[in-house]
Amino acid sequence: MEAFNELNLLEVDLPVAEQDDILLKVSHCALCRTDAKMFRQGQRDLVLPRILGHEVFGFNEQTGERFVIWPGEACGVCEECLKGHENLCSQMRIMGFHRDGGFAEYLSVSKSSVIPVPENLPGHLACLAEPLASTLNALEQARVEKNERILIYGGGPVGLLMSLAAQSLGATAFVVEKNPPKLRKSEKFRSSLAIEGSPECRLKDFDVVVNAAPSLSIFHEGMSKLRSGGCFCLFSGFTGEGTFPVSILNEIHYRQLRLAGAYGSTRRHMEKAVLLLNLFQESVSYLVEEVIELDQIPLALEAILSGDTLKFVAKI
Repeated sequence: MEAFNELNLLEVDLPVAEQDDILLKVSHCALCRTDAKMFRQGQRDLVLPRILGHEVFGFNEQTGERFVIWPGEACGVCEECLKGHENLCSQMRIMGFHRDGGFAEYLSVSKSSVIPVPENLPGHLACLAEPLASTLNALEQARVEKNERILIYGGGPVGLLMSLAAQSLGATAFVVEKNPPKLRKSEKFRSSLAIEGSPECRLKDFDVVVNAAPSLSIFHEGMSKLRSGGCFCLFSGFTGEGTFPVSILNEIHYRQLRLAGAYGSTRRHMEKAVLLLNLFQESVSYLVEEVIELDQIPLALEAILSGDTLKFVAKI
């Protein structure tokens, strides 16, 4: 990608693996809504020109070892890294943003960023470890516990993966999705896990509410759905302009509500995500709308921007 709305298929030099890196043959790379956003208008961390793609599964051609990639490259020595919060490293360099990503045949990555993948987990599912890991981090920040009720706004791939993550913690998830095509496409996934989903939710007193969609109206509505002492997890960045009314601040104060931010994931979350994907292969397979070729990526990014799709995975 050399400019917005311009994605070219080029022949480039084979990446050189430095001393602490490993050269991987990319097998599959899933497309993310963030990829589509960067394609259309850029993103705060994007440095052009850039090979996009950060949800990657590949293998070492020398040994046959299979890996997914934690897309961050952290310094390892700052305070946050030493605490195990490497996703908050101030020197973070992200694959597909600051450095080249997985929409390519080969990729050089830090040895500390690769997560082993079992032989029986297909590559087109394994590459969903990155988005699933980010939902595990979000639920951890929200301190989700067994038997709690979680309301998730947004029934796209990430919101649905979050519902799976919530169930793995013993919680009950309810997904709100107002887009009829997306709600219809997710029916098999939700049915396989007995997860409720609808265009609206009339229930209240949820322990945790999460925004897996960018509309600020979700925040206003979601706060009213929390029980006293509940938590709103800010997972998706908000778009557009908006105001933060004093009434909501007072609501947080008087009802002792919590706000929890969540950004990305750590290697620990990636490892757990791989285990969950292996356990729930059939359910997760329903999220993959189509496996595409490398030259189909621009059209797939346009389709993602329509808001009607689930997950596209590029076979490299």
